[in-house]
Amino acid sequence: MIKTHKYKEKLLYLIIEKIPSMIEAHLQDMLQKIENFHIVIGDIEAYRTSLYSVYTTVAGILFKEDEEYAEALQQLEKTGYEVGLYFGEVKEMNREIFLQLTYSIRIYSFDYVCSLINAHLSEPEERSFLTSRFFEILNARFNSCVNGFLFAKDKQIHHLHNQKLSIMGQMAAGMAHEIRNPLCSIKGFQQLMKRMVLNDTTNTNDFLNYIDICINEITKVEDLVSDFLLLARKGDSKKSNWETVNINQIFRKVYDLATCFALEKSVTLHLSLPSTTLFTYGISSYIEQIMLNIIKNSISALNPGGILLINLYPSIDSKEAVLTFVDNGIGIPESHMNKIFEPFFTTKEDGIGLGLSICKRLVEEMQGNILIQSKEKEGTTVEIRLPLVSPADH
Repeated sequence: MIKTHKYKEKLLYLIIEKIPSMIEAHLQDMLQKIENFHIVIGDIEAYRTSLYSVYTTVAGILFKEDEEYAEALQQLEKTGYEVGLYFGEVKEMNREIFLQLTYSIRIYSFDYVCSLINAHLSEPEERSFLTSRFFEILNARFNSCVNGFLFAKDKQIHHLHNQKLSIMGQMAAGMAHEIRNPLCSIKGFQQLMKRMVLNDTTNTNDFLNYIDICINEITKVEDLVSDFLLLARKGDSKKSNWETVNINQIFRKVYDLATCFALEKSVTLHLSLPSTTLFTYGISSYIEQIMLNIIKNSISALNPGGILLINLYPSIDSKEAVLTFVDNGIGIPESHMNKIFEPFFTTKEDGIGLGLSICKRLVEEMQGNILIQSKEKEGTTVEIRLPLVSPADH
């Protein structure tokens, strides 16, 4: 049996002396292969220090006698697993990057240490023993590290899957509820119409009125299904339908349409447009729908005499069109702010809660973003930013 203490003094110091070089070689390798590695890893110096600690531990285990070696190997596996969990759960590192990281560490450490073993031990049996042992130590450390990482990622995937199922359940329940309402009306009026025919008490005017009500309710279902499909479709709009859109023109059109809603509610709309015409690349009907949804929401939040300011202007860097809708209405409670873009979330008695969800999806599909700020009893500001283009760009 080979006794490791014979060459511990000779090799341990040399290995520890080489550790900074191993770490540097690994870091240079990662900086070349992984884009923005310093951002991915976070604190490079902290990472360097943790690697130094791992390497010195591994070097110490290499020269332990059999009983101590077995115990140290078990502890190494345990800490390796915990490190893997940390990189998976806390750092949320990409799997490919993590595997590259562990592979690089193993390659450089094995190369450096085996070179030292071969250079300073003359007996082939001793060289083979230490090389095999070092390989076993690296496997124990990094296999357990990878197992911990993969366990963390599996847990995340399972959690995301459960979240998706929960969201799908909520959306299905909301959809079923909203479809059931008009269906109940249709069923009720059909039963009434059937009784009128059976009892020979049909009044033509009443009958036609009931038919109109049923048609209106069917239209509500059709609109709901269309909105739901629009919400469910992600990035599915054909680029062939996209065009250079004159935002000023759409603002005027929607403003004219919205004026009648304002008159019904006895509120005032103020429109402000830039002197220059702003263009974006997208679908004009999307922008119309976004604006109408937001204006209707704002008007419904206003008390009689309230004001809605509708503004369009270019961003400071002239890269974006900024659309703002500022009202002095009832505002949104702070407790509701994190839910306003959720499908079927609404505080209105006659609302279904798809408007803002659809707005967000359409804005993002056109590479824009939407921000809502609100204070209860003071009002709400909606800001939308869309990329600006030149009319000649597309």
